[in-house]
Amino acid sequence: MKCLIHCLTLFSIGVTQQAFAAPVVRIADGDCAALSAAAASAPGQEPSLIVLAKSGNYAACSLDVHGNIAIDGAGALMPLLQYQSEPQISVAGGARLTMRNINLGFPPSSSAASKLTPKFISNFMPAVLNDGTLVLESVSASDMNFGYTGTFGQFGGGFLRNNGSMVVRNSSFVRITDAIRSLFNGNVEISNSTISTTELNGYFVFAAGTVSVANSIVSNSLGTLCPTDIDLRSTIVSRGGNVLSDASCAFNAANDRVATDMRFLDFGAHGGVVKTLALNFDSPAIGNGVVANCEATDARGLSRGATACDSGAYEVGAGDGKLSKTGMSGLYFNASNNGHYISIQKLYKDAALVIWNTFDENGVPAWLYGVGTFSGNQIHVPQVARNIGGKLHPGGSVDVSTPTLWGSFDVNLNDCYNATLTYSSPLAEFGNGSTTLQRLAFLDGVDCAR
Repeated sequence: MKCLIHCLTLFSIGVTQQAFAAPVVRIADGDCAALSAAAASAPGQEPSLIVLAKSGNYAACSLDVHGNIAIDGAGALMPLLQYQSEPQISVAGGARLTMRNINLGFPPSSSAASKLTPKFISNFMPAVLNDGTLVLESVSASDMNFGYTGTFGQFGGGFLRNNGSMVVRNSSFVRITDAIRSLFNGNVEISNSTISTTELNGYFVFAAGTVSVANSIVSNSLGTLCPTDIDLRSTIVSRGGNVLSDASCAFNAANDRVATDMRFLDFGAHGGVVKTLALNFDSPAIGNGVVANCEATDARGLSRGATACDSGAYEVGAGDGKLSKTGMSGLYFNASNNGHYISIQKLYKDAALVIWNTFDENGVPAWLYGVGTFSGNQIHVPQVARNIGGKLHPGGSVDVSTPTLWGSFDVNLNDCYNATLTYSSPLAEFGNGSTTLQRLAFLDGVDCAR
């Protein structure tokens, strides 16, 4: 009986302790006190997960982590303040902080002038100080200006100082001054991330440990990425698939390349919950990733390619990985025979509009079009028309053109990027044939991946 009571008591205590440690803590929008308290939980008493309000704003909130803490930001903004006497986010030695789906950046009320004017003072700390383990997954940090003190900023301020172990995955650091040179002072693994700054004489890393980089974009349009001192540069290791704006890091692993123009688009909301730096369709980062290093998804949570992925945090044409009827929509061409373009647009029900801009055997331009139907991954267009007789006059008036029957064609889509066009025309100047196609551009919102 005593054993039964004693065992039940121990069981009850165990359940109570487990219940205390396991719950998910949800923090209301802007509740810095609750967030700070949850993050400061003692080791062994941490919540299993801290969840912020979706798209919430946690301006000036501070984190002092001594246990094992995971925070899902759900797209929330957590602005970091400049020139503080204490770090805003601090991870103690032996502690671990994982941050996911969080936008770090300036408070909305910050003036443009304060973002552009550095302050050289001697007693401020970095906004983020890691002496333990820090994991950043799908985190964006942008538009922050930090002054620095000491050689290369390793003593004093800056955006982030790492003295422990750090993992950066699917994250974007954009327009952060005086950050790159003091970003990584410990052991760091960077993968599938985008780091883009315009900082005079700013280094991508001031090495005091080992930094490995994979499938990432690292760009500085005004400065050198890596120190010229070979002893410092030797601690920076490439695992391949990187695109860099200069050759100073001496990366020579598989798919490492230098490109002075990354062909970036805007930095903003491109799906998902964190901001990303989008890539133009002709970016050198597209398809440049090493497959073994490809994350399953990009920073937005959209699928990356199974046989290839893009370098950086943003995957062009990312989606659910399935070739849907909507996913067929886009612009296609034959890379070895540039100048012939096919546009496919999904219409109502199982219909699709297919337009082929091509030439006949005499070099005369031909605009061919027709509406076909889907059958699996094939679009069959039984009647293709060609307009003839039209003419554009100076001033904008147009002679009416006449549609004539041209023939038929079929489009077979193997996946989201590759297709085959087979055509048949009774006209001698066209005849029959086929050509392979590659996708040139996606329509906005198309959910299709490699």
